[in-house]
Amino acid sequence: MRMYRRYGEITWEGAEAASAQAAATAVKVAERPKAPGRSQSAPRRERTSFSTVRLLGVELHAVTEKRTIEFILDELDAGKGGVVVTPNLDHLRRCTRDLSFGALVAEADLVVADGMPLIWASRLQGTPLPQRVAGSDLISSLSAGAAKRGRSIFLLGGATGTAEAAAKILQFAEPSLKITGHYCPPFGFEKDDHEIGRIVNLLASAQPDIVFVALGSPKQEYLIQRIRKFLPSAWWLGVGVSFSFLCGDVRRAPRWMQKIGLEWIHRFAQEPRRLFHRYIMVGLPFGTKLLGKSAARGLTNRFRRPVTVNQILTETITVPTNGNGHARPETSPLLRGGIRPRVANRRATGDRANNVGTDAPLSSVSHPRNLARLRAVVLLGGSVRATPLSESINRSLLDLPLDANGSIFNHWLAHAADLARHAGLERLPVRVMVNRNTPEPMSATAPYYGAFRVERDLSEYRGTGGILRDLAVDYADDDLILVCNGSQVLVDPLAAIATALDRKHGDVTLISHNDGTPSGVMLITCKTLRVIPDSGFVDMKEQALPAIASEHEVTVIHRRRPTGLPVRTQNDYVMALRHYHSRRSGKPTLSDPLAEDWLPAFSIVEQGATADPRAHVHDSVVLRGGIVEAGAVVVRSIVCPGGVVKRDRQAVDQLVCPILK
Repeated sequence: MRMYRRYGEITWEGAEAASAQAAATAVKVAERPKAPGRSQSAPRRERTSFSTVRLLGVELHAVTEKRTIEFILDELDAGKGGVVVTPNLDHLRRCTRDLSFGALVAEADLVVADGMPLIWASRLQGTPLPQRVAGSDLISSLSAGAAKRGRSIFLLGGATGTAEAAAKILQFAEPSLKITGHYCPPFGFEKDDHEIGRIVNLLASAQPDIVFVALGSPKQEYLIQRIRKFLPSAWWLGVGVSFSFLCGDVRRAPRWMQKIGLEWIHRFAQEPRRLFHRYIMVGLPFGTKLLGKSAARGLTNRFRRPVTVNQILTETITVPTNGNGHARPETSPLLRGGIRPRVANRRATGDRANNVGTDAPLSSVSHPRNLARLRAVVLLGGSVRATPLSESINRSLLDLPLDANGSIFNHWLAHAADLARHAGLERLPVRVMVNRNTPEPMSATAPYYGAFRVERDLSEYRGTGGILRDLAVDYADDDLILVCNGSQVLVDPLAAIATALDRKHGDVTLISHNDGTPSGVMLITCKTLRVIPDSGFVDMKEQALPAIASEHEVTVIHRRRPTGLPVRTQNDYVMALRHYHSRRSGKPTLSDPLAEDWLPAFSIVEQGATADPRAHVHDSVVLRGGIVEAGAVVVRSIVCPGGVVKRDRQAVDQLVCPILK
């Protein structure tokens, strides 16, 4: 069984899950020679020389529709494939709330604004995008360009019959256009490995140069990310409802409404019930917020003279401070005026590598990715605060089972391995830090041997800040470490979290929830840890971070949804498992705290545990050494080693421990 994890849901694919034909096709495609000059893992910012504009932390290319088409066709001529994402207001909102989707957009080779609110916001903040580039327009204009260059297209998705109808319309408009195929997968295809294999087979046989995917967002973006590896030399574009627009099943707004940004009203008038929540309840408030923030930044920019890279290298820029004279942590995805003072040298180096002129305006400078400087994932696996769960299981919390295939520790090691591949690192050690009273994690499976080491802190009075200070002596000042609280189950992939942290360019970057609690993942530049005393107790949150902020830039990303779920208590652990297994099975997770979901999501009986087949174990875990007898009912509970649920008895919301005599 192999695990593929990117930035969407986790998918498990094995030989038994796909057809033999799909597997053979995948092998054939993988064995084809790579297109010259194509680096499969190259960050998109190294692929283009276009300037970028940031809106709420999302970078969009400042490019016209004509230049977009020319770029895609030129890349095809050079044997290079890629992905185009066309964010609208709803995409932008999703990027600010979902790290997985935001990281996926950040990795696209070309990101162009499909939505007039984004154009208005860019103008208000003083960094105007030249033009709206709509996916619904690109499907026609890019197809026309492809016909002139002798390139082929494939239409994937859409409502039943729309792909075929759209293909006929495009063929009629451009008789020389090569259309290698079209296919509309059935509803729910993304959960069917055989159907995914069929799509891969069709594309591998057709060998198109351009693939238009019309499935709606974010489904189309996640599908592209999942299957593009089978056709790496093609260009992929998610085009939403465009097939229906082309064939007339959905009427598009008149051109004058598109130009002044009223296309959404036309769409809403056609499907008011379906679009009411998206456009009225969510879109209008978010759009108003976006324009308000952009206008505020624009006013600030009007009173600030233009800054160039040369000026940053030669001048000292004043950093906004709080009342204590300390640098304010960033609370917005875009610093005012686009100025990031403490990373000037780092950015300038990357810009020269990308051949950007040193007198270019700062807003046009690309942001290099720094995860290549990541040296370790530091997993904090022990705490001096014991809980009933940790005292009852006789093992590390990291050794608690997550599913039938592995523990929470394996979950972290898999995420770290994926992060290493994402960052282009040959190896990324996982350093597990435990205190002198905490059991060491012992559940790592063979594939991860040698990828981690467990280090025990024998001092009771050092604190997390002190431990990190001692650990930092192993690294250079500019090295990065990713510090994670191990007692959690990640909601977002670690690679997505690290990417989001890295894009903020702080010396220390952390994620904060709306209630002010940290997420348990921090990206730290090792030089910042030198300010911590080399002896004595130092708490990271209360003592170390304020000291670091006085000398370095501490950046905070505010998040409504947590990036990880804690497992410190019995209730925490059960809720984290419910969320994890619900997502794996494709069920939506409940956001309403008053909503009820009585259907069980999981049942885990560890090897070495005894659970009679006539017992009912729902949303519960029976650890090795635990016993559940016939007729017993166990709901949302943990049966610890030595714990027994007697015949025909019930255990609901309990931590079942041995009875002490």
